[in-house]
Amino acid sequence: MEPESPTTYQVVIRYEDHAVRGFAESSDLGSIEQLLRNEPQSTLDSIRLKLMGTGEELEVSTKNAKAVFFVKTFDGDLRHRALHFHENAPIVQGLWVRVSFQDGETIEGIIRNGRDYVLDHGFFMMPTDPNGNNRLIYVLKDRLKDFNVLGMRNAPRMFAAQ
Repeated sequence: MEPESPTTYQVVIRYEDHAVRGFAESSDLGSIEQLLRNEPQSTLDSIRLKLMGTGEELEVSTKNAKAVFFVKTFDGDLRHRALHFHENAPIVQGLWVRVSFQDGETIEGIIRNGRDYVLDHGFFMMPTDPNGNNRLIYVLKDRLKDFNVLGMRNAPRMFAAQ
């Protein structure tokens, strides 16, 4: 297994009945921060991956995928129980949402408060669970069962003493 570097993402594209795992170059996609802000216009109709195991490079379609997961490790932790309220989560500006997929999986995260989650066929979400395996998720809306806005997250403001 090839370790992730600052210029390489570990990516899992999950479909209903299988998953494709591989490595994607940040030079092809942009940084996590750029993707979350949808800069440049980032829709993932396909993603170029160096497949785990074979090393073969392919352009993998996300059509009919549930989501694209940018992960810390390919192994994950099946025993991990997702936390939904986090005192130590990084403050990221945006909408705090809960998405439920048609297969029953539910994930909470922060999305950009912009047009992409309304008009585009997918949107980027930063998970709020700091102990989870996901760094970033590209959610495909046609695989969602439910979408709820839980609140708004704003970066703390520093007030000058008067």
